[in-house]
Amino acid sequence: MFRILFAAALAAAQPLPALAGLQGATLTIELQVKTHQGRVMIAIYDEAGWQGGKPVRVAMADAAPARVAAEIAGLAPGRYAVKLFQDLDGDGRMGSNPFGMPTEPFGFSRDAMGAAGQPAWADAAFEVTAAGATQTITLR
Repeated sequence: MFRILFAAALAAAQPLPALAGLQGATLTIELQVKTHQGRVMIAIYDEAGWQGGKPVRVAMADAAPARVAAEIAGLAPGRYAVKLFQDLDGDGRMGSNPFGMPTEPFGFSRDAMGAAGQPAWADAAFEVTAAGATQTITLR
């Protein structure tokens, strides 16, 4: 189930181009990882896309030993939620076991967790104002 949540949106994620001068708010995502290996694939959603739709923006962050973070510029102020996973093996897809449970670290904004899948929109959504926002997400 988790694999379905991430695969389509994040498999093709590419690093964001330089966004200097792009108008809109900046979302900073600080990541707490257990291992500094691979890359973290990030998808930002609005409410319309949360249940399997297209993300508003995708990004990647290196899980380097220093600060693990991503800055996404040019977002319109509003409510968003984030899905992400750490691609430990570099295949661009979220690994899962035969039962569909993730074998690579994953997380959601507000550190929300669902009972048997992604959390509800209301549990993961946060506000991005014109001044921007910061989310700290712990990968599990």
